[in-house]
Amino acid sequence: MSSVGEDLASKLGEIRVFLDQGKPFEVGFEGGSVRVSEVKGVVKISLSKEEKKGIRMGKPARKIPSDQKEFVMNSAGILVPEKVPFKVTFGPKETTFRFDLDRYVHIYPDRCAVVGFRSLDDHPISLIKELVSGFRNLKIYAPKG
Repeated sequence: MSSVGEDLASKLGEIRVFLDQGKPFEVGFEGGSVRVSEVKGVVKISLSKEEKKGIRMGKPARKIPSDQKEFVMNSAGILVPEKVPFKVTFGPKETTFRFDLDRYVHIYPDRCAVVGFRSLDDHPISLIKELVSGFRNLKIYAPKG
């Protein structure tokens, strides 16, 4: 196996660990190497009740549904070799697969929303078009303008 293939397998293994722990993560690229790390949020510091107003506090890790976990792993297997950065975060019952602030895939138990793309042929969603198309109740929300 080539070192590129070994590196991909190792990075997919790191992604699997984050998924199994229910922790949000991001995949980025520095030079020629892939970086998988925990998504950074607000740092825990001492704040008064007044200062905490409006801030969403972190939730404990949760078990990711198998179809959402499978989507993330299969998408990562396609996007990492193409050097497409992304972040994966989790809500109470949903997974958000984010390319940037305005373009992401939101997977709920009963539906899937693709946000910020005019169609599934736009890059980088086109790379995982077949995976996204597998969800029932798929909606595409194109940007305004």
